[in-house]
Amino acid sequence: MKHFTQQEIDGTRNYFREIGFPEVSARIGGREFRYFVFPQAMEPGLPDFVYRCTGKPEDGYVLGISDHVQEQYRKYAVVHEYIEFLELGMHEAHHCARALEEEVRLVPEDIKQGYVTMRREFFQNLIAYCAD
Repeated sequence: MKHFTQQEIDGTRNYFREIGFPEVSARIGGREFRYFVFPQAMEPGLPDFVYRCTGKPEDGYVLGISDHVQEQYRKYAVVHEYIEFLELGMHEAHHCARALEEEVRLVPEDIKQGYVTMRREFFQNLIAYCAD
């Protein structure tokens, strides 16, 4: 996984703002963060993709998600990236699994079944995507 510099992070954020991708503020589980909503066409090979551009926590971040993901689910998938890369760090053991555990805990019960189905499909697609 790539570790981005502050210059790359800032440049990416500015580029996404300049071309007008919607930027959303979210608050969940005591965390406040922002993310962009991208057209699914940006990454047609990975349905319901998420995006991260992170490095050192003090350098900031850029997170995003496909517009194909239902709006009510988006902040939960994005908080996974926030937890995994900004709180735990990419060099922490089992960072993805640990972030997933916290992510699923944060999802309200009334949408959890559909959400978990969507994320299971995402991770299955991610395995195939990475294998290519």
